[in-house]
Amino acid sequence: MAVAALSAAGQVSPKTAELGWLELPAFSEDPEHFFVCHYTEEYWGRQRNYSLFWDVERQIPIWVAYPLNRELVGRGSRSGAWQYDKFMATKKQPNLRRTYQAGSVEGYIRGHLCPSNDRMRPGMNEQTFYFTNMAPQDPYLNGGLWAWLEEHVQQLALSAQDAWVITGCIDSDASNWVTDVAGKQVAVPEGFFKAVLLKLPSDGGKGPFFEAKAWVVENRSYGFSGFEEKAERARVSIDELEELLQCDLFPNLLRVVGPQEAAFIEAQIN
Repeated sequence: MAVAALSAAGQVSPKTAELGWLELPAFSEDPEHFFVCHYTEEYWGRQRNYSLFWDVERQIPIWVAYPLNRELVGRGSRSGAWQYDKFMATKKQPNLRRTYQAGSVEGYIRGHLCPSNDRMRPGMNEQTFYFTNMAPQDPYLNGGLWAWLEEHVQQLALSAQDAWVITGCIDSDASNWVTDVAGKQVAVPEGFFKAVLLKLPSDGGKGPFFEAKAWVVENRSYGFSGFEEKAERARVSIDELEELLQCDLFPNLLRVVGPQEAAFIEAQIN
């Protein structure tokens, strides 16, 4: 599997460095590829929920990135508030009030990139149902291996001091497509990736340290059991994932731990 349009042609946007958030990949924008961040007002103040990099032609997010910890998961229920992204012009989005319709292929459903279960606070959960947080996903992947991975990453994050997650689509040529309810074409990704950067408690008195994990899966069924073993086979290092995507996934990590430690973290398959 290869990836296309992970970052638009041109110079890398300064936004990643300016914002400094550990979950933000390097990216470059043009009229067909742009960055959007969603915020909510919580009792502690304004909080970023998740960010995304949108592909107007493919009508899917190239990646969605977000911090993840116990406070942000919160408590609540699944809103099911399917709606247009309020931070983007509706004409640049698909209408996904109902699931995807048949195109060159069929049978795909709306798959979250930032999981609903990672954002149970009411305002935050509603934003996870924005159409821009969706991509066509095999229903058996969605309810099987992908659901297992989402839960696994959440448990890793809840066991850490803090965590930052990037989830994205792998699509080389947009050859397969479905449509929204109005007939607009939406690319069907060949696969998906998930990467998590973890800040872990002190190990032997040296203070907190960082660890990263990543997975790449095809957009297909992986059956109904044995997901732990299947996820293990899907694991890659951050370096390997960056080579596949041709993108720097955690560029701000270098400023936190230095180049040598960042290189070590990204080379490991933990």
